[in-house]
Amino acid sequence: MLHAHTSHEPPDRGGASRARLARRVAGLLALIVVARGLALMCALPPFEGWDEYQHVGYVQHLVEGGSTPVVGETIVPRAVLAGAVAYPQPYSAVRDGLGSVGGVGYSQFWAGRSAGATPSFREGRIRLYQSQHGPLSYQAMRPVYSAFGGAGDLGASVSAVRLLNLLMTAAAAVVAFAILSRHLAEPRAAAWVGLALATYPLFLINGVRVANDALAVLLATLAIGAGLALSASPWPRPSRLVLACLGAGLLAGLAVLAKATNYALAPFLGFCILLVAARPEVTLRRAAACGVATAAGFLAITLAEMRFNLAHYGSISSMQEAAVNHGRGLGRADLLRTALDIPWASWVAELWSRLIFFAGGWSFQGTHPKAILYHRDLVAIGLLGWAWGAVAWAAARRRGERSEPVFANPWLPMACVMVVASYTAALGYHMVQSKLAWGRWSTGAWYASPAMPWFLALVVIGLLRWPLAGRLRAVPVLALVGVSIAAEVLAVHGRMIPFYTGYGNWSENLDRLAALQPWWLGRTTMAAAVVVEVVALAALVLVLRDDARDVAGVEEPRRVRSIFQRRGGVSEPAPASAAGASARS
Repeated sequence: MLHAHTSHEPPDRGGASRARLARRVAGLLALIVVARGLALMCALPPFEGWDEYQHVGYVQHLVEGGSTPVVGETIVPRAVLAGAVAYPQPYSAVRDGLGSVGGVGYSQFWAGRSAGATPSFREGRIRLYQSQHGPLSYQAMRPVYSAFGGAGDLGASVSAVRLLNLLMTAAAAVVAFAILSRHLAEPRAAAWVGLALATYPLFLINGVRVANDALAVLLATLAIGAGLALSASPWPRPSRLVLACLGAGLLAGLAVLAKATNYALAPFLGFCILLVAARPEVTLRRAAACGVATAAGFLAITLAEMRFNLAHYGSISSMQEAAVNHGRGLGRADLLRTALDIPWASWVAELWSRLIFFAGGWSFQGTHPKAILYHRDLVAIGLLGWAWGAVAWAAARRRGERSEPVFANPWLPMACVMVVASYTAALGYHMVQSKLAWGRWSTGAWYASPAMPWFLALVVIGLLRWPLAGRLRAVPVLALVGVSIAAEVLAVHGRMIPFYTGYGNWSENLDRLAALQPWWLGRTTMAAAVVVEVVALAALVLVLRDDARDVAGVEEPRRVRSIFQRRGGVSEPAPASAAGASARS
């Protein structure tokens, strides 16, 4: 509908204003993620990321001309093992196999260094269990890895690949913000979700390591955005809708090739196709064509991978636990029996209130327990905010009042719930397989990283629903951001760095960290990154504050004018231009 404004009424914020706000917020979000990531890279020694030596071994296997690796057959290349033992290792890596070829933990490494001794490589074979992943992400990492020296300079090549993954993680945060900006009625709400995501500890820690997660999260975010667009966009030409469904299927297929956890996108896309079918202008035949196009796009990308996995592991997924169970002859009955032993309700609550928040690398250095508890409480308050919002909406409706819309796409909350539920189910499947294979589950909460933006959307929008006036409305969201930053700072500087450097004095700790990194990841880079992060955070908060003031400046004259009109019992006649616009619309 067209809108005309009198000289007494400020114009609504148009598309240009929204676009300007979106550009500013997107740039600052990217800057925050990159600055935080660089500071974290300075603090994380090579191979401290979960299974990082394995992921590096996968890339090196491809560099050496190897074909797609196979779980149980392919071994970690000797060049990676020989280079890795020159660095201190997390206990998990030593126990996992690096100890058998000479790798030692942090305390032993620095004690030996002080005594003039260094770890020496011993010949050995370690299976490349990360062969369970498809090669897409590793092929993307290979050029950067090789350009910075590969196995000949593991410190530089690991850091370069980490930087590549950091940039993809920043891109995922910006894309999530852009998607939410389109589907939320208030752009500022999307910005608050973006800020919560940009400062969320586990999202960054997982994205900055050498692994396939960064590309998997980026592709999953793009696929979710494509799925949401199916239900929100007007489609005057049915052929474009079918092509959009095909594109969503292709993106989801690429996300699965990056990491099999993204099979969780399949039920989400099914949900999106149901939303398309529910639209009045879409015929049943057209809806069926959309479903076929989505499935065709998905299978066109994943079918070869599925056939490879079925031939080698008896499953469409190459998950190492599934391969182990298949090799032992364990089947569905065994999986069901194992599933019945898992306390599902408590695990789901623990996953989304505590585990999803923080995990300090492969050494699992934690943060302050109070930060975890504050996060849990803020998540609960955010989810309860939805209940409060529903009650307030129902009460306003009974009084005949019209509440302001929160969503440009009314299906967004259900879509977010669907994403979170799908990834919860995917992690649950991994739990069952790993418990059956190893006798205990080994499912990391970071596997749910693709769902974090949509989980935080539910939490942050719920926090914004509480009836706080003016500037106080953002206080709960700022509390979540503050808890995230505090948890990361306390963990990195209070536990992780001292642990990684043998608990020396602060200056010695920084020197020891710098000795493990390339020249561009020293204390100067860390200090500069922290300064940039603080400035970017302050700038983003100021941008959102100014935007709130601009909106208040537009709405306040209307509010005052409406009060006087009600008191007088009459309303002003619409100007001719407005009447003409109304007739045209």
